[in-house]
Amino acid sequence: MTAENKQAIIIFSRLPIGQETKTRLANLLNENQREKLHVMMWADIFSEIVKLSDDIKIFLYWTGSGDINNYKNFIPENFILRQQSGLNLGEKMNNAMQEIFYNGYNRVVLIGSDIPSLRHENIKRAFDSLNHSDVVIAPSKDGGYWLIGMRKFIPEVFNISESKWGNSSVLDSTVMKLKDSGISYKFADTLQDLDTPDDIKIFMREFSNQDRKTYKYLYHEALKL
Repeated sequence: MTAENKQAIIIFSRLPIGQETKTRLANLLNENQREKLHVMMWADIFSEIVKLSDDIKIFLYWTGSGDINNYKNFIPENFILRQQSGLNLGEKMNNAMQEIFYNGYNRVVLIGSDIPSLRHENIKRAFDSLNHSDVVIAPSKDGGYWLIGMRKFIPEVFNISESKWGNSSVLDSTVMKLKDSGISYKFADTLQDLDTPDDIKIFMREFSNQDRKTYKYLYHEALKL
């Protein structure tokens, strides 16, 4: 990693604590099952992201009521662990991005932790888009986005109404902010996140042939299909 091309990935995640994670799946999965699902998604995502660690620094920004040290067995040793700070998701993302850029990185992408279909090539293509634009954004199928990346710190990206975070209008609101601010952007790959029972149905239908721990857990243990 040269000084001219100092890249970082920020992974945003809750700790896999049953009563705090994937609460919109409560009608489908109990707390123990949601906790195990979260761990399986970590396994799938981390196994892909770690393939990029020779050239890109990886930061796991976590939140939750537990102790991160209790979960280190699930986290690759070369991940740098930091706690999220801020009052809402937009502020937390802004603070994390600002911190990493201020530490000398000049290309940073931030991703969520609930995209078990993720491949490391999706991340590489997002970084490539930063050759041609200031911002890259990767939609999720629910109207949000699973990745946002920049080649310089641009706080305007996160300056949208607090009520927009976590709902289906966050992508459109962010794109509108980029356009209004004259910030160049490109879209990256659209992927399926797992937040609701409908998301689970789509994932099980579309990714049934993939060797994913998340799929195997849902199929054989949680849902027993």
